[in-house]
Amino acid sequence: MSGKITVTFKGGKRRVLKSPDTLPMIDGRREAYFVFNNFQVYIGYSDGEIDEDGDFCVRAANSGIKGVAGIGLPAARLMGWAYVNPKRVKK
Repeated sequence: MSGKITVTFKGGKRRVLKSPDTLPMIDGRREAYFVFNNFQVYIGYSDGEIDEDGDFCVRAANSGIKGVAGIGLPAARLMGWAYVNPKRVKK
């Protein structure tokens, strides 16, 4: 991904998308937005692992057990991702 893509979500939240190449480094404990090239947005948790078919799993925020109620999404169509709540620097 060349350049930065800034997205404004419903409710006015603005985020700069991280490159799809950084997906394997995502923190699986933090909720994230996943934006695709058809402008669909999924919200949930992912471990960032891409399987042999080129898909990665996003688990819904309300699923109680890790790995349950997830959906496989194509990594090739991912424009970028961003955390729902960015970390704040502690003072």
